[in-house]
Amino acid sequence: MSFAGNLNTVSLPDVFQLIFTSKMTGALKITKDKDEKNIYFKSGMLIFATSNDSQDLFGNILVKKGRISREDLNKVIAGQQGGKKIGAMLVEKNLFTREEIIECLKMQIEEIVYSLFGWKDGLFEFIQDKSAPSDAILSELNPMNIIMEGTRRIDEWEELKKILPPDNTILELARDPAFKTEQINLSKNEIVMMALIGSGKMVSKIIEESYLDRFITCKALANLLQQGLLRPAKEVVEEKSVEMEQKALAELLAQIYLGNLNYIFENIKEKLGGKGHKMISETFQMNKNYYPNLDKNFIGDDGKIRFDYFLEMYKKLPDEARIWKIVSNFNSLLNDYLNAVNKSLGGKIYKRLLSEIRINIHNIINQNRQISVKYGLEEEFTRILRDR
Repeated sequence: MSFAGNLNTVSLPDVFQLIFTSKMTGALKITKDKDEKNIYFKSGMLIFATSNDSQDLFGNILVKKGRISREDLNKVIAGQQGGKKIGAMLVEKNLFTREEIIECLKMQIEEIVYSLFGWKDGLFEFIQDKSAPSDAILSELNPMNIIMEGTRRIDEWEELKKILPPDNTILELARDPAFKTEQINLSKNEIVMMALIGSGKMVSKIIEESYLDRFITCKALANLLQQGLLRPAKEVVEEKSVEMEQKALAELLAQIYLGNLNYIFENIKEKLGGKGHKMISETFQMNKNYYPNLDKNFIGDDGKIRFDYFLEMYKKLPDEARIWKIVSNFNSLLNDYLNAVNKSLGGKIYKRLLSEIRINIHNIINQNRQISVKYGLEEEFTRILRDR
């Protein structure tokens, strides 16, 4: 019997219980956004699991559990050849016995499944009689025991939420902790967290950079806070303020690029008539490989780039590379159209357009100099226009 649903209407324990009590054989596929996890059953017993989350990789699980150092694991991975499994290489190097690898694989299965208990929603589908990969080393775990441990973790999460500050809080090591030396009792995970935090770091950043999974990381942070070894330093700017700044930055860039491009388009169509539209389209198609983050969908039939498309593209780009990608792509686009103007309409019109664009950029930047100075936009545009 195959079936499907969503975890926001049918809980994971209920799904497991149905498979166990009905002694089903097959694969349970669960997806959420880009994450995908597959749990394999035989006669109701859990025998194998896979995940596309790097946190669930076998090597990372071993590091999380303290069974191997990150340095030793990296050495093994560096010597990996011919698609040989990490487990087999660890046995070859006498770092683990075969029995230990089998036990660790069972631990990996458990961790993959436990991570699912934190999902409030997600699509699931049970495919009857689907087998585990042919090269899989199978275990046999009772789903009811997994349910009990997973439920315990959910309860513990609720307690951790009462202790942990918001994700945008910066945590720092307490300079004068209020305890005696003999009262200190730190686990390995807590020591790792203290080293990771260093002089101070935001909670969300700690979770992102930790090689431990989210649950273990948060548990270690909560224990350190309770022991007085960590303390909240300050909260970063409110998310709403950050969003407002990013929106203001996007609007500033849109004014500069979209406004000047449309100004060039209008001049081209005014001078060339019906041929102008063709020139605009051909210039984009001929050079679009030089600005991969732009797509032909951003160019409408009238040669204009829609502001809402610009904002949509801006939001999709990674935060750390957003400005660079926008500036580099649109600079290339602007450069191609200016070259086309110079070639088709002559140097006189080209110089006039360039002068108008310089003035336009200067006026737009002056409307929001604070944003411009913070992100170095004035220097960037001055350099680009000076080089022409």
